Amino acid sequence: MASIGPGVAITNNRANCQLNINLQYPSGFQYSVLGTDFRGYAALDSGVTGVQSATYYFSGSSTQASTQTTFKGPFNSDYAISDKIPFTSTIWSPCGAALPLNINSQVRLTSTNVNGTGLITEDSIDGKITYIIGVQWQTC
Repeated sequence: MASIGPGVAITNNRANCQLNINLQYPSGFQYSVLGTDFRGYAALDSGVTGVQSATYYFSGSSTQASTQTTFKGPFNSDYAISDKIPFTSTIWSPCGAALPLNINSQVRLTSTNVNGTGLITEDSIDGKITYIIGVQWQTC
């Protein structure tokens, strides 16, 4: 959860989660991420902006793909995001090596309203954090 407002430390304006996924699959194939489903909640005063973003990459590779969704206050609702990776940004696992897929997900807040408050989470009211990741396959 990230929060912002009078008396809230600037270090609370951003929250980060790093997932490392070791997917086991047969040799001779490679995969890429098509998209990911995120859900959460945001309560933002006027002038407060919330961002949910994710960066995808394979360990040892400098190639990355990123997605981002912006929420502008006033806003007070649960959200469900289905990020789709554009075809031109598709990253593929290396052939011949099953390297971990890394997903760096974050929520962050900024404000142009000195008295504005806000919070954004990347979970849901039931407290369950679920990442649904769509993948596509091809032969090497």
